[in-house]
Amino acid sequence: MWNVPTVDESNPEFASLKRATLPVQAAEAIQVQIEAGAFQPNQLLPSERALAESFNVSRTAIREAIQLLQAKGFVDVRQGKGSFVVDPAKRSASSVATWMGGASRPLQKMVELRRIIEPGIAELAAENASASDVHILIGLAEDLGNCDRSDLSSTDAEFHREIARMTGNELVAELLSAALDLSEPLRQQTLRDRGGRKLAAEGHMKIARAIADGSAEGARKAMLDHLSDASRSIE
Repeated sequence: MWNVPTVDESNPEFASLKRATLPVQAAEAIQVQIEAGAFQPNQLLPSERALAESFNVSRTAIREAIQLLQAKGFVDVRQGKGSFVVDPAKRSASSVATWMGGASRPLQKMVELRRIIEPGIAELAAENASASDVHILIGLAEDLGNCDRSDLSSTDAEFHREIARMTGNELVAELLSAALDLSEPLRQQTLRDRGGRKLAAEGHMKIARAIADGSAEGARKAMLDHLSDASRSIE
């Protein structure tokens, strides 16, 4: 199952290189198997002992290989449970989120990004929303008008995350979550006074009602109007 490249150990330099790169070679071989579908998303990988026996290397080398795979987003190491294969959609979203966080992106550009993607997310949510989804969403919209000041930002973000979750697309949800984390300053500005809070609460309720009505076009417009209001707060 495993195909780890071999090197002629008769040359001392190559032997040293081989020992130094065993974790890398093992990580690459496991990654190939994951990408080929030998292991399904969320599946538990074989134990360190089993992998060490398969590769004929030490458990320390396998442990380092798993750490490399974790750093690259291919596995999720859960204490006491083992290493699980990360869903490709989540891995892709994580890579995009890392790029978004590492790049120099003024707040205005992040708002522009949200204005491009969130109306479509709201549209899809309106097409897929269940009765329980709608109940939760309306509750979050009401909360924004009633919650403590310290909870305003988190409540606002949770409303938008819930809409993304309703699409049923994990990649969409992960991408929007990253955008929300990076646009925290926007929420602080739009919710800094009573007028901004009232406008945001009304915008949320319009979105929630359009989704509740199953109106994809209405949800798209309501979301665009809401984000346009937010954008004006930083102009």
